[in-house]
Amino acid sequence: MGRWHIAGVPGRDPRFRPYRVAMWVAYFAAALLGIGILIFNVARNLRGPARPPPAGALPTRAALRLCLVDLEGLYREQNQRAWALGSEFEGPDPLGTWNAWARKWEREVDDLGDRCRLDATDKGEGHRERTELAAARDAMLALHRAYQAQVNRFAQEEGDLANAAAEALAHARQAVGEAR
Repeated sequence: MGRWHIAGVPGRDPRFRPYRVAMWVAYFAAALLGIGILIFNVARNLRGPARPPPAGALPTRAALRLCLVDLEGLYREQNQRAWALGSEFEGPDPLGTWNAWARKWEREVDDLGDRCRLDATDKGEGHRERTELAAARDAMLALHRAYQAQVNRFAQEEGDLANAAAEALAHARQAVGEAR
């Protein structure tokens, strides 16, 4: 008898030991497979959809000027959105609104990079200009990540205060509107 034998309960039959070992191996293999699939899907979701490789000729100088105009427009939009963020706390989900805009803005920046071939390694015409545009895009994305971190930090730490202030202001508007 084993050292953990309880009175009235028979011990494990040694003839079934290989089956018990096989069941434990199958159990752990299934658990590890499930964890692996979960990690793979989370990583794939965070990485986002695969972008098709850029096709076509390198952009001309005139096309690069348009790319610069578009990049400047995205830069202005980002800065205006960041400075106007405080006015969005009166809505039902200000963090969700910011995140939806941020994903759209990031897609537009990616599309601009693809359209203008900013990451092309060809040393053809406009290589220096494309390199400078790519550096400007990367700096804008770094700034965007900093804005995103600040928004998330603020939403976690002070979001309740901002929502309470917006709600109090809404009640004040309602009270003043009723007094007329």
